[in-house]
Amino acid sequence: MLERLIHAAISTAIIIVAVPLVGMLIEFITMEITRGLAKHMGISTALFIMNGLTFVGTIHHELSHALYALITGAKVTNVEVFKPKDDRLGCVEFIPRGNWFTKALQMTLSGIAPTVQGFLTLCLLFWLFLSFVPHLWWTWAIFIYLVFSIFIHMTMSTADVKAAIKGLPIVMVLVFIICFAANLNLFGMAKEAYISLSGLKS
Repeated sequence: MLERLIHAAISTAIIIVAVPLVGMLIEFITMEITRGLAKHMGISTALFIMNGLTFVGTIHHELSHALYALITGAKVTNVEVFKPKDDRLGCVEFIPRGNWFTKALQMTLSGIAPTVQGFLTLCLLFWLFLSFVPHLWWTWAIFIYLVFSIFIHMTMSTADVKAAIKGLPIVMVLVFIICFAANLNLFGMAKEAYISLSGLKS
């Protein structure tokens, strides 16, 4: 029992830390790509490529916020899937509803939605492409465009992080319960994967 509790606690910590870290890491990668493009093509062209041409990713980002807010019971009052203004490309506004528990879930899950849903969508895209789509030059082009567009918009802005933090304690308890019930040991799984990969390389 104690070992299971420890595994659940470690797995919870990994999940809670990993999601915002991934979102912020993608934000950093996106900024670096933008700086690189701006250096060679100019800032206007760089922003057009990263924001305009990848509008599909922006739409996915904003709809992820809206979807997670809706399914957790919040009232979505405004959705702008692609409306560049100042330093933002879109906007989702919602009013948390219910008791303190549901409000906490709504704030946190809607905040991390682009990163989590982005990962799920990319997994689905890879599965569909590898399993059902003929590998022609134009299908590769569409696939790469969709993957790149969604990936660079899987970011978590400062506002997203602040929103997610508001309900973090409740979500941590919920994640812990799930990890304990599933007897999840992410650290052990990562260790086994590392050992397997090390064996393959050697």
